[in-house]
Formats: sequence, structure tokens, C-alpha cells
Amino acid sequence: MIIDVHHHVIGKNNPNFANLPKWDMQIDAEESERLGIGGALLSLPVSSTPEQTRAINNFLAGYASYDNKRYGILTCLPSANVEATLKEIEYSYDSLHADGFCMPSHVGGMYIGDDRMDEILAELNRRNAVVLLHPVKPGGDVPTLSVTDPSVWEFPFDTTRAIMDLLYRGKLKKYSNIKWIVSHAGGVLPYLAYRFSTVAEECKAINLSKEEILDSFKNLYYDLALSTSDTVFQTLKDMAGTSQIVFGTDAPLRPKTGTQDSVAIFKNTSIFTTEEKQNIAYNNSARLFPRFTKN
Repeated sequence: MIIDVHHHVIGKNNPNFANLPKWDMQIDAEESERLGIGGALLSLPVSSTPEQTRAINNFLAGYASYDNKRYGILTCLPSANVEATLKEIEYSYDSLHADGFCMPSHVGGMYIGDDRMDEILAELNRRNAVVLLHPVKPGGDVPTLSVTDPSVWEFPFDTTRAIMDLLYRGKLKKYSNIKWIVSHAGGVLPYLAYRFSTVAEECKAINLSKEEILDSFKNLYYDLALSTSDTVFQTLKDMAGTSQIVFGTDAPLRPKTGTQDSVAIFKNTSIFTTEEKQNIAYNNSARLFPRFTKN
């Protein structure tokens, strides 16, 4: 059985999803069953007004109710509004029985390591929350490199920027109870981990040793959404070990064939042992999301 920690939904009448194939929860459940995905965490990586956020989260919970044994939810938060975000955290847990949260890498250019986010991070830390860190388009006046979909190459770099912001501001250490799942195998973090740690120490750019920086990376979780290749598998395994890797697909926002290929590549790779594959597919995520062990 596979637990998919990076699984989205397609909103009705949303023009951004107009070109995607027909989708509903029945279609989703049937396709998941074919692929051996027995559990999935539904999410939408947005940050909106408090009212819209509440509506989106209720919408997610409604979708998950299609089969509460198969689906959980990672609710979104109106991160730019601290008071509303704290209320939404409480509502998500107490009323929606959320499994965790999906937070964008930044809100209007304010990255999640910003000091203005401290009260939110403190509450998530107090609750030992699981947070899926999801990239979005570059914020502020940063131009994208072309007119193509920014998810192709902008997203991995924005993910990396958000993690380094948390590290350099001391937030990973200060709020160490938060269990971060970093989307898309950590962006470019695994590949550049040596540079980030060694050069930072040499330049005295941060009050942490090389070993402490690498340990910070090893304490994060990394999903495999859009990242299933032997090169990624090996690099990620070398940096974080297999206990911190979880499975993700980015379904249904990619073609079914892409999701099918990702599952097949993962199952057939020789980079992971059979036991490691079982841990990545199920056991590591089950530790984070106990709903699946209860069911």
C-alpha cells in the first residue's frame, strides 16, 4: 500500500483547471486503487483571505468525506493574517479533524521564515504539526524566466529558498517540533546540500557548523512528487537517508500517465531495497499520519 502525501483536488469552475481531464472523487479513488495508493492527503497550496480559506478547507473536508479511510486533508492557512491563521489552525484540528497543513513557500514575497510568521510557527510547533511546504510562483517583483508554466523550474528553486530562509533565520531549530514535508524531493536542496553547508561554514554566514546544517536537512521529510528518477533517489538517499522520504504524486494536476510512470519507476528502481521501498511507500508516512494505521 502507498500513502500519497502530495495529492491535490480540482476545484469546480476554476479556470486554472479548465484544460485538465474530467475529475471527481470517484475517478480519483478508482485510479488510486489501480496504482496501489490506499491513502492520500488532499491539499491545495494557496493562501487567501480568511473567508476564502475557510471555504477551501470545508471544500477539502467535503471531498475527503467521500472515503475517510482513504483520504485525509492538509488544510491551507491565511498566513498573511496572523489572528485568522491561528483561528484556522484551531478550526482545522477541532472541526475538520485535519491531519496537518499545506503552506506555500511565501505569501506575496514574505517567506515563511519571516519574523512576522513567528506566532503562527509557534502554534504549529506547540501542536507538533505536520506541514507540507509547497512552492508557488516567485513573489514580489521577481520576474519568471519565461512565459511557460513556472512549476516546471521556478517551483524547485522557490522551495529551496524557503527552506534556506527557515534555516538561516534559526526557525528550523527554534520550532523543531514541526514536521516539515518538503515538496518535490526538496527542490535543489539535496544536490546543493554540500555547498549550502560547507560554504556557509567557511564564510561564517550562519552560526551553525557544517554538521549542524546537514543535520537540519536530515530532520526534514521529502516527498517524491514529480521527482521519480534514480538520480534523484540516490542524491536524496545520500543526503537524508530513506527514513525521511515519503511518497507523493501531485495527482490529479498531472496526466494519469505521469502518475502511473512515477509509481512504476519507484517500484522498479534498484536504488532502494525492498524494505526501504516499503518504508517510503507507507511506513514513514504512517508515522506522520496515524489515521492510516487506525484504518
